[in-house]
Amino acid sequence: MNSLDRVQRSMRGLSIDYLPTFSIMIAAACELNGVKQGAYSQDPRIMADTLIQARDLCNFDGIYVSRDNWVIHEALGGPMVFPEDDEPYGPAPLLDSLRDFEKLKIPVPEEAPGMKIVLAAAREIMKRVGSRYYIQANTDCGAFSLAAILRGIQNFMMDLQDEEPALIHAYLEFCSEVVIAYNRAMQCTGVHGVQYGDSVAGLVNYHQYREFVLPVQAKIFRALRNSHCDSWLHICGNPAHVISAIAELPIQGFEVDAMVEMAEARKVMGDKMTLKGNLNTSFLLHETPDAVYRATQDIIQSGNFKTKIIISSGCGVPRMTPLENLRAMARACLEYKGR
Repeated sequence: MNSLDRVQRSMRGLSIDYLPTFSIMIAAACELNGVKQGAYSQDPRIMADTLIQARDLCNFDGIYVSRDNWVIHEALGGPMVFPEDDEPYGPAPLLDSLRDFEKLKIPVPEEAPGMKIVLAAAREIMKRVGSRYYIQANTDCGAFSLAAILRGIQNFMMDLQDEEPALIHAYLEFCSEVVIAYNRAMQCTGVHGVQYGDSVAGLVNYHQYREFVLPVQAKIFRALRNSHCDSWLHICGNPAHVISAIAELPIQGFEVDAMVEMAEARKVMGDKMTLKGNLNTSFLLHETPDAVYRATQDIIQSGNFKTKIIISSGCGVPRMTPLENLRAMARACLEYKGR
């Protein structure tokens, strides 16, 4: 059983030799390999090399292909800053008003700035190691978070209160079409799973989530149904108040951040989808390998998990995280014998 088999069998509830593990690695992957993040972000070959080499160093079962949360913003014409050795960012919102979205066009992913870099890196990684490891490609953000990025989060939160619901829904409909276009292009690279984050969705209450977020999430994931490519959702922070709604989505996997107990997430969501998580990233950064080893096994023990689980950090691994801590997480899965 190789790593790809292990992940895919776990996701389908089949027996495995041990629980698989791999994490969101961008800045940490660059640091481990002595690569400047600015070069990583703008060169698909450097991105592919860096992520493959980081996997080899950490003994992970998969590779998470990503750049940052500004890829779609860039593809739509938003301004960008590329620091030499830090994460790219958009210095200002693209839209001055909510209705300005009507001037935007859905990008062609293979031609769009930013998108074409990540797509090319995903193809390169699949070509080189896709038969051995699970390749999970991040497609930036979901429609609700994209709406907030393009307007600025504070502006968009005010829009939810001040603008007509029909205009908000029209804006979210546009954002969902952009997300679908990018995800479909990523599926065509052959990756085993596509994932997007919708972190801003965790900031609204349950009723707002059901009114504004869940319908567009469901639409996106229905459009992306593909027997050869899993769909994943990630929501940073503490989305415990909306997990029961997330359980309704037609997805194969949900990434659980550290503020939600893995066993509690399984209890609420059932075994419909695979859970991935959820070691605290600050813990990974600051604690010893022995502490990481024990904490990893505690997560497994908490739900007596045997399948439909992938162990990872709860969110992106911090830049200076010690390699031995990441190896300890993988080793804890390999050596877990139950208690």
